[in-house]
Amino acid sequence: MKIDAAVIGCGRMGAFTSPGVLHHAPSCWFPLAHAEAIRAHPALVLAALADVDAETLGRAATEYGVSRTYTDPYRLLDDVRPALVSVATRTVGRASIIKHALETGAQALHVEKPLCNSMQELADLQKAFAGEGRFLTYGTVRRFLAPYRAAVDLVRSGVFGALLEVQVNLGRGQLYWAHPHSVDLLLFATGGIAVQSVAARLSNVVLGDSPRVVESDPVVESATVLFVDGVEGRITRSPGCDLVLACERGQVLVEADGRSVRTYASTVGDSYFRHAELSIPVGGEGGTMAPLSELMRCLAGDNAAVGRNAELRRDIWRGQKILFGLVQSHFAEGRPVNLDDVWEDWVIWARSGGRKA
Repeated sequence: MKIDAAVIGCGRMGAFTSPGVLHHAPSCWFPLAHAEAIRAHPALVLAALADVDAETLGRAATEYGVSRTYTDPYRLLDDVRPALVSVATRTVGRASIIKHALETGAQALHVEKPLCNSMQELADLQKAFAGEGRFLTYGTVRRFLAPYRAAVDLVRSGVFGALLEVQVNLGRGQLYWAHPHSVDLLLFATGGIAVQSVAARLSNVVLGDSPRVVESDPVVESATVLFVDGVEGRITRSPGCDLVLACERGQVLVEADGRSVRTYASTVGDSYFRHAELSIPVGGEGGTMAPLSELMRCLAGDNAAVGRNAELRRDIWRGQKILFGLVQSHFAEGRPVNLDDVWEDWVIWARSGGRKA
């Protein structure tokens, strides 16, 4: 028996992957658009679509052959009551849609990043998912992709000794646009280790009508996440879309958004470090299909998947809070901020190109 699913937000992530990504991204990233992944999943039916823009909605309905369409996402949730909901709207109002989906019976949600605009919304969402039988995956999908899983598994095997540093190079990106990905990679690579403090140096920080309201989407010039075991996570301005996992006796590198995975270490009898490319199995679930399948395993009562989802939700909450903490550190002249000390009234609208994130 297939499960009804709905997509709310039919733009670039919801229904139409951008041509640039289609052309350049490695194959592990696809299918990326939510509607495409749902349609391709053997256990899901794409039952309904919603978008506030009627033209975009009509285009998506034609592309995916969906007859039930809504310009009001709340009406979709009230009428269709899908078990699985994909939310690919802009961030403003997303928290309210998520909560209404849960209130109308949705058990599983896949939500684009960033999660919300305020610390208050974050607290509300944590409460909404506190009960059993509610599952959440997030648009920071690298942790589900084979190259990243292989790299982290290799580090956890201990073959290169203890993990010392994690470095994410995504270029000179914006806090809300790019760096939910960076933060999630740091949390994924460190495997649930508690965060001790965060620190950042930002630019393009424009305040709104309150010192706790940020209108712009700040550029991250540098950021550090320090974990309680001494592992340090770094977000840099370096280009390349690379992840570097530095250990005591070598490094593991995921390069070019997962195009290759290499080690950098010495071999027996050779005192010099050299690169060696790993062979990553081709195939399996990529893109948005991977988190959707994890949600389906949760709905099927797979205890291991349910446990993994609890850990993922923990990282989603921590990752969003880290974004607020990085802003707070910037206003503290880059001094480290303990996550427990992040102010509860932060709001980040992340306006870019005239629109809020």
